[in-house]
Amino acid sequence: MTIQLLFNNITCVSFFLLALIAFFNPSKLNLVANKWFALFLFSAGCMLLNSIIYRAGAESTYTQLIAFNELSRFLIAPALYLSVVHFTSPDKVLQPREYFHFIPFVLFFIYISPVVVAPAYQGVSFFQLPEVIHRHMPALMQWAIRLQLLAYWVMAWMQLNKHQKNIREIHSAVTDIDLKWLRYLLLGIIFLLVTWMASAGTPSLEAFTPALYLGGVLCIGYYLLAQKEIYLFEPAELVEISQVIAHNSPKAPKQRIADETVMRLKEKLQTLMVSEKIYLDSELSLPQLAKMMDVSTHDLSYLLNDSFGVNFFNFVNRYRVDEAKQLMLSGQNKHLNLLGIAYSAGFNSKTTFNMAFKKQAGLSPSEFMKQGAIEPLMGLQN
Repeated sequence: MTIQLLFNNITCVSFFLLALIAFFNPSKLNLVANKWFALFLFSAGCMLLNSIIYRAGAESTYTQLIAFNELSRFLIAPALYLSVVHFTSPDKVLQPREYFHFIPFVLFFIYISPVVVAPAYQGVSFFQLPEVIHRHMPALMQWAIRLQLLAYWVMAWMQLNKHQKNIREIHSAVTDIDLKWLRYLLLGIIFLLVTWMASAGTPSLEAFTPALYLGGVLCIGYYLLAQKEIYLFEPAELVEISQVIAHNSPKAPKQRIADETVMRLKEKLQTLMVSEKIYLDSELSLPQLAKMMDVSTHDLSYLLNDSFGVNFFNFVNRYRVDEAKQLMLSGQNKHLNLLGIAYSAGFNSKTTFNMAFKKQAGLSPSEFMKQGAIEPLMGLQN
């Protein structure tokens, strides 16, 4: 057994095991999204299993299995896309229209089902295709699969980009729910897709793909087990969050709040942020703040976007950055390093702290600290 075949065997088994974990989902997180992701993993495992059978030279023995596995090629792209859609959707409701994504799979199933049922079958009973098309069907399938993967990759990438914006309307800390692991997965898929297209007939490139597949499935396994619930709210709050996300659509009409109500809400919000310092809660969310304000989540989102010109993420972190500045300049916090200051100011991630601080102050936290230490010395010299 070659090292490439060994890698493929381990990767194939890993895909099927992860598919079981995602489907049964012991942690009960992102339930609908993980079922779609399980279908993606299972389809990837089936596709890789065919590669193993061909590498082992056993295709004549497993004709029916190969035909069954071929069906997975038209499942892998829509299953991945729908998992991304449901990871990023607050309502997590399966829409009937989503089944239209599987029309190519159904057509191919009808075409190939005679081979699955009777391997000796050589004709085409359901589709009376011209002989020239039937003869070139394998090549047509290869290009159809590649185009499908590319189209769904673009749609999934756009959906993740929308998610990056949407969660900043709801959460003040996004590190654990920004789905960067899915972004990395999509980058890996487009890399493998390009490699697959470029490596056809190029043994030097094909030799590296088994190791890439194995590395990819190990990363998927880690993030699958480490994932968190994206929208961990009550059903009524999820409905309002969906309205907030829809409201931020360019075509959605703006909700209006009377001027006197806006002034009252702004004063109450100022009290909560300055006097009570609720931003120190690293898990502060838009629905949580809306309850404190005694307004709807939708109304609070409108207030922040229309009156302050910022989303919830930037609004809260602005106060956290100001708090961090005060902690840095205070002589009572010399025992704290930058990470300690970040946590004390309400941040739960060093990455978010650095990004928010530099955006507001124009300096990194370490540069700000150095500047704060130099200025008093210059004052003494003068």
